[in-house]
Amino acid sequence: MSNRAAILKSEKVGFEIRDTETGKPGKGEVLVKVHAAAIEPTDAELARYAILYTVMKVKYPTVLGSPIAGIVEALGAGVEKVKVGERVVCGTKIRVHRKAKYGGLQRFTVVDESEIVEARDEVPFTKAVTLASYTPPGALFGATTLNMHRPSIPASPLPDSEQGKKILIWGGSSAMGSISISYAKQAGYTVISTSSRRNFGLLKSLGADHIFDHDDPATVEKVRALFPIDYWHDTLSLFNSLEIIIKILAPEGGTVTKANVLLLDPPGMLGNPTLPEGVTLQMCRFSTHAPENKEWAEWLLSRGGFLEEGIKSGIVKGVPAEVVGGLEKVDEGIAMVNKGVRFIVLCLY
Repeated sequence: MSNRAAILKSEKVGFEIRDTETGKPGKGEVLVKVHAAAIEPTDAELARYAILYTVMKVKYPTVLGSPIAGIVEALGAGVEKVKVGERVVCGTKIRVHRKAKYGGLQRFTVVDESEIVEARDEVPFTKAVTLASYTPPGALFGATTLNMHRPSIPASPLPDSEQGKKILIWGGSSAMGSISISYAKQAGYTVISTSSRRNFGLLKSLGADHIFDHDDPATVEKVRALFPIDYWHDTLSLFNSLEIIIKILAPEGGTVTKANVLLLDPPGMLGNPTLPEGVTLQMCRFSTHAPENKEWAEWLLSRGGFLEEGIKSGIVKGVPAEVVGGLEKVDEGIAMVNKGVRFIVLCLY
């Protein structure tokens, strides 16, 4: 069984496309024949800046990429969740184990059984892979992150303690922001979000209740007019986006509104900005295997769980993918993500 991969040989260099060894699944692991592989901002930043979100050094040469969608090729010992030949979508283990066999940008990759979700025939691989990121539901509903009330299918009312609560999702037209909106709306929250004006229609289709232009200086006061806002999530995690959020929370000469802002990047990547007293920053560190996330993982990733049903029913939504080609387009895809294209997908078969 021949494998071919986009190999990142060392820090901050281009990818080499070449034949390589096919990984063997160990206990509780599954080998997947990859039909669609995503390039996320994490991959682009790692390739460009050699920074891993887990703040751990990469072992070169390596293969990046997560999530993937494809067909189960082989099973490791003890696997019962899936069978050979099933269509699946799954995150990869590259950011945790940092070994090339776990990267998604190759024809065959090894994934964890517990993180596999069925990709039903009615959903193309190139669409399923854009919706399978665990980052948005981890950020919103993880016990150590925002810890919001989880959604259900069909939707159910929020508990009394959460009724009427609002979340600001800054960067709603980003890959992570768009999916976050769909999760938060299904859960029953009022969603405030931002984008450029050309993407207002997208945010409206995702269900956002209040949409503002992130480049409009009037947005600061328009968002403040919606206080209280209970949850704050900056899905762009840029210096400029955080700067505006701080202006909303601490207007010049005004009273500071206490809040914890959840970021996708370490605050250090934003220059460790000086914060008003009462405003804190938190990086989204989330593991599907952490003991405190056991119930979360069962809710999202089990057979018939929320992610499987959410993708099938169309409840989990996001930005349309830009499909650029096969492995030979990895460098081009990385460059596109770094220039602001929201989601790149490669077709490997």
